[in-house]
Amino acid sequence: MSKTNKQNISETFNINAEKIYDWIVGDATGSTNILVGDLPIALPANATNVDANCILTDEDGDPIPVNTVVDIEEITPRQDRQVDRQGEIITLQRVRFRKTLYAVLEVSGVNPGTGNLFLITSDPIPFNFVETAFLCAPEGTTISVRISDFSCLAVINRDDTGAITDFDIELFTCQSIQSITPISINVPADLSTPREELVEQCGAPISPPQCNTVFPD
Repeated sequence: MSKTNKQNISETFNINAEKIYDWIVGDATGSTNILVGDLPIALPANATNVDANCILTDEDGDPIPVNTVVDIEEITPRQDRQVDRQGEIITLQRVRFRKTLYAVLEVSGVNPGTGNLFLITSDPIPFNFVETAFLCAPEGTTISVRISDFSCLAVINRDDTGAITDFDIELFTCQSIQSITPISINVPADLSTPREELVEQCGAPISPPQCNTVFPD
């Protein structure tokens, strides 16, 4: 096996980065209702084993992963506000913004007419939020909102006869909110080098352990 030639080469790098002026974590909850008739495909009559789930998506209905940055729009000018932080009066900026998230409802079950499983997926459902955050966000900074965690709950509603009428959907998100600005910095550092490649190897044969309690006597 060849070994990597490791070298410690130091240089000063000019790097474009983002300076974080402030950073908080918050949450946002939204809810809506979807009528069974609003599904793009009719629910089979007398469907059994019906279950409902919902997932966070983009506006095209594609699932989005955790730590996705979402688009926002600031809706009012930032205003200075005095706040008490552990006995010290500090000045922060009140930031108000609007964002839209999307969720897709998935309804599954068994079609009694055919005995086959079915899955019906709704069109992306928009959830609109208007939010306020108090940040160190001076003029020249940008507000970045990143979804750090999320969950979606879908509840099936039925009438007195047991027929499904609609679905309640609740969306809960945790979000990371930062005020940032681009900067250029000089960083003295060592250049990285690749590590040695690891491959599977055959080990030496291993003998089974002796039964010393019975043999040899």
